[in-house]
Amino acid sequence: MSIRLDMESMNHTIGITGGIGAGKSVVSRVLRCNGFKVYDCDSQAKNLMVSNPEVKEKLIEKLGKDIYQSDGRINKEKLAFLLFSDSGTREYVNLVVHSAVREDIEKCRKKERGYFFIEAAILATGGIAPMCNSIWVVEAPEPERIKRVEIRDNMDSTDIKRRIQSQQDELKLLSGFNTVVLENDGKHPLVIEILKLTDKLNQQQTYFIPC
Repeated sequence: MSIRLDMESMNHTIGITGGIGAGKSVVSRVLRCNGFKVYDCDSQAKNLMVSNPEVKEKLIEKLGKDIYQSDGRINKEKLAFLLFSDSGTREYVNLVVHSAVREDIEKCRKKERGYFFIEAAILATGGIAPMCNSIWVVEAPEPERIKRVEIRDNMDSTDIKRRIQSQQDELKLLSGFNTVVLENDGKHPLVIEILKLTDKLNQQQTYFIPC
């Protein structure tokens, strides 16, 4: 099996999203294994909070110097407390970090030829959806998602259901965008589903999926 990619296509951006346990990270791993560039918004946001001087300055200005530890890492406990206890602080931090992530995405995708994928749980509220030519929404039945997250994160099923419910509004915001669904229900081979989508991109260079 193969995935073909038109290397002359410039800045064709595809978003990858889905609720907790749906499998968007699995989709990203398959794409990376086949030579595609996938920008992980979650990990890059965490990186920018400690590596971007402008972001650090704005966070310290609002949250205080002790939002960072002596070794430069973020004080996760204090940040979590502030985010969950004050909606104004949460909105401020999201605004700062989301803005930095969008700028970083622009820098990264300008360096790439061909298709550029962005994995994010909050494509809409993060202001990233408008940057995408199309969006892949990864879906799976709720019982399957709960089972996956229980094993992966050792979370209680009640907490998982609460997370799933809280993410529904985010996914509804994508209704006006060009979206396609990737079904990750454990019955349909996910790699085959990815191939069906990538084959529609009218590619010319081939990357092979390892057996």
